[in-house]
This record gives sequence, C-alpha cells and structure tokens, in this order.
Amino acid sequence: MGVVTRAQAKMMKSQQSGSEELPPRGGRREAGGPDLISLLPDEVLGSIVSLLPIKEGARTQILASRWRPLWRSAPLNLDTCGRSITKAVLSRILSRHRGGARCFNISYSVLGGDSATLDGWLRSPALDNLQELDFWFDSSASPSPLVPHSTLRFSSTLCVAKFKYCKFSDDTAHQIHFPNLQQLKLCSVTISEDSLHAMLAGCPVLDRFELMYGHVGPPRPLMPPAALSFSSTLRVAKFVLCQFPNTAACQVHFPSLQHLELEMVTIWECSLHAMLSSCPALNSLILNYTYGFYKLIINSPKLKRVEMYFGRSEIEIRLDELIVVNAPCLEKLHHRGPYEDSIEISIISAPKLKVLGRITESIFRLELCTTVFNGLHDVRVATVMRTVKVLSLRLEYLNLDVITNFMKCFPCMEKLYIKTYLMDDENFRLHDYKDHLECLDLHLKKLRISYYHGTRSHVEFAKFFVLNARVLESMVLDVEHTKKGYDWWFENQRRQLKLGKRASIGAQVVFTSDDYFDYLKDIHEFSDPCELGC
Repeated sequence: MGVVTRAQAKMMKSQQSGSEELPPRGGRREAGGPDLISLLPDEVLGSIVSLLPIKEGARTQILASRWRPLWRSAPLNLDTCGRSITKAVLSRILSRHRGGARCFNISYSVLGGDSATLDGWLRSPALDNLQELDFWFDSSASPSPLVPHSTLRFSSTLCVAKFKYCKFSDDTAHQIHFPNLQQLKLCSVTISEDSLHAMLAGCPVLDRFELMYGHVGPPRPLMPPAALSFSSTLRVAKFVLCQFPNTAACQVHFPSLQHLELEMVTIWECSLHAMLSSCPALNSLILNYTYGFYKLIINSPKLKRVEMYFGRSEIEIRLDELIVVNAPCLEKLHHRGPYEDSIEISIISAPKLKVLGRITESIFRLELCTTVFNGLHDVRVATVMRTVKVLSLRLEYLNLDVITNFMKCFPCMEKLYIKTYLMDDENFRLHDYKDHLECLDLHLKKLRISYYHGTRSHVEFAKFFVLNARVLESMVLDVEHTKKGYDWWFENQRRQLKLGKRASIGAQVVFTSDDYFDYLKDIHEFSDPCELGC
C-alpha cells in the first residue's frame, strides 16, 4: 500500500467536497439527513425562537452550543397565561435577557394586585421596543391597582394594548400617545371620561377597540360618550356589559367600521338605528343578549352577516320584530331566542341570502318576499329564494309538511339542520309525496337532526330523506348520551331506516352525541374568509 502525500490528500478532499454536503454549522447531522435549519442565519433563528412559548424557547439552548445564546438575544415573547411561573422567575428572565421584546402578557395569577412589581418589570431594558402589552390584575384587588406610568415608555412601538381590572390616573391617561397602536382592549377599567377621550385621541390609527365592564346588572353602567370618539380608522368594535347613552349614539359617525358586536348591552331602539346608519362600511353585526329595543330594521348596503342571541328576561325589552328592508349583500341571518320566542321576521330584499336560521315553531309570522308563514303550519308559497343554501329550524315535533314547504321556498337548499325537543307526535302521518321536489332531487347534501330519539315518527321522518334525497351525502342523527354502548339499538335503527334502499348510494348515516353542536361552525364553505372578529 502506497503512502499518500499531503498534496494527494488535499486533492482527494477537494474532489469529495464537490459530491458531499458540508456539515451543518450548528449541530450534528442526524441519520435522516443534514440539519438544514442550522444553516440559517442567527437573525432568522432568533426570530423563530422568539415565536415559541417561554419554556419551549428556553429549551432550544440544549440543541447545540450555537443555539445557547439565541434565546437570550432573540426578541422576547413572554406570555404567562395558563402557565405556572413565579414573580422571581419572571424577574430573572427579564434581568438576563439581552434581546428586545415582542410581547409581554402577564395574567392575574402572577400579578395579583401588585402594581409596583409590574412597574419595575416594564422599566426593564429587556422590554425595549415592546409591541404587545397585556396585563391583568386580580379582579378582587381593592382599590383597583394603578396602571404604571412606565407604560408610556412604549409609546412609539406599541401595536397591541390590553388593560384589565386596573385604574388609569388622569395624569397617565392624558399623556398616552400611541401613534402605532392598532388594537386596544379595556376590561373593567376605571377611567374618567376626559381621560378616555384623551386616550382614544392619542391612538390615531386604531383598528380594533373593545370596552368591557364587569358589572352584570341590570341596570348596567352607563357608557361615557367619549367611548365612541375613537379614530375614523377603526374597523372592529366590541362593547360588553354597559348601557349606551342615547345622545352619543345618535351623533357618531364611523366611516370605516366593518364589525360591530354588542354583548349584554342595553341600547334604545332609536340609538341602535342611528348607530347602524352611521356605519356605511359595516359588514358584520352581532347582538349577543342585547336588549332595549322591540324592533330592528336593517337597511344596510354592505352588511353580510347578522347574528342575534336572546334569552329569557322578565324585565328587559326584547326584540319582537325584525325587518330586512334592503340588504343587497346580506348572506347570513341568524336569530336564536328562547323556545317560546314569537318574533315576527320580514325579509323584503336580501338577494344574496345564503344562510337562514334559526326559525322556530313559535314564530308569529315569517315573510320571505311574497311568501308568508303564519306560524309554520299556515303557509302561502308565492316566491322562491334560490340563493338560500343553509336552513336551521327548531321544531317541537318533526313535521314533513313544514319541511317540504321550506324545500319549496328554498329549492336550492344544500344543508338542513333541525333541532327537535319532543319525543313523539301522536298525530304523525305517513306521507306519499309523488311530486318531485328540486331540493331533494338535485341539491340537499346534508341533514342533521338533533335530539333524535328513534321513535316511530322520528324513524319515518328520517327514512323519508333516506329514500328520496337523491344527492344526499350525510345524515347525522344526534342521540342522547345514554344510547352509547347499545349497539343493538343502533343496528335496529339502521334496519328501520331502510339504508339498503337509499336514493343516494354514497349517503352516510352517522349517529352522534353532541350537546354543544353549532350549525354556524359547520358551514365553513359559506363563511366569508374576510369576516372580522375581536
């Protein structure tokens, strides 16, 4: 065997380098291939590490020696929500961190009512250039802890600010100027009206604003008019647990507001209509247990989504009449009230309506253009609405006459959700529908029946769709949890439903138990990807 000279060895190494990959800079090569992530620059790795939760970010230091300084020098993303961390550990992290900060989120479980400690943390150099600040004091702290004056030092960098269960001194609030702040949330905050006005005036590019009070009521605390003096750039607004002042709602103008949500709010009818008319760009309206008005008139050029939720109340003024006068872009209209709710709904013009629910058997009157439902059993079908694809109903009993009337009115319906709450109907009659329904022949793809009991009337109702829905893809029968484990019951149900004779060969019949099912979450393809939320 010959001796390899230094020149020959150098030549051999040069030849091999053209065909083999270089070893990674930061760690060992695993059996599965090279460690490509370690080839990234330190700046990129630091950004990746900064997006990880605290513990996971710290654990990257064990990967290799090159990773050890990355976490301490990466932008800090400190979020204590749902994590067990002490004040001492948090102080140690801030004292040792050499990089800037992206997010500082401190929950009440860490903070308690200690405003002084928070002030010390906010003064730490580790939080320089902070972009997101969220702190939550203990709601039982009395008096409410003051917002530290050190909050103001982030005026040039802060983009998101959330303050909960605290008090703004007039001096601090009047000095607030966040030229880049896009999202502001005030939850159970004590602040004077002048200070609130000054704070909102100091946020010229605000995009999202949420104001929440902690008092349930009624009567609910009166919201100061200054709360409606936010920037003309605002697109999303949410108000919770308060009462709207009449004069303020009638004097505002929100040219850019796209999403408005009122939750457990009292607002008078004239104020609500005045506010809606002042939002020409509004495309999403959510009224969640909001009271104070008998009638709601929708006349909005861009509104796409309306959701309303109401509960029983002996003292609150609740919606009795909903009129859609002109909504050329409306696609989703949802109303949910108590079982005995006898609301009157009139849809005069909504040419793009796709989703309608939840229509109840106790409804007093439903007008769909020239089609009129006096209740759900006295129907005069004069107009069809071919745009409606999704319908949600709540019925005492499963009634085929009611359903076929809706299928005639909405011939292109693809998804039908029915919630029943009585076990059986002694007057149930079998039907032999000889007239073809376009909905059954060409469009209905999904049917879900909640509180299906498997009684004679329920079986016959479901079997009608098994035997007649020609393009049905899925039938979901939601049963009681007590049925679980009784395989014989499910087999007996399948046999009674005549699945071997189903009109749609590919139709699947599924039994499930889900008390919290929400049809709105099940209609992804009909949801607007541009819908905004708080």
